[in-house]
Amino acid sequence: MFWVVWAIVGVVVWWAMNMLMTGKASGTGWWASLIVALLGSWLGDLVLGNWLWMWAGFNVIAGVIGAVVLTWLWNLITKKAK
Repeated sequence: MFWVVWAIVGVVVWWAMNMLMTGKASGTGWWASLIVALLGSWLGDLVLGNWLWMWAGFNVIAGVIGAVVLTWLWNLITKKAK
């Protein structure tokens, strides 16, 4: 169940960050930004540990924080590269 919650958090944050930063749900390089959001969600849970809202062994708040930070950094890097 951990992996299902992790994937849901990563995909929801990826979609929300793409809507905020680009104004559309997907665009060029959407696979890479999805992988970055999933990686950020996993790293957020791993680094920030067990506190606040745990669901099926996954720290949802930490996952969201990690995914938002990594997706935001990814968007900054890809915009500078263009």
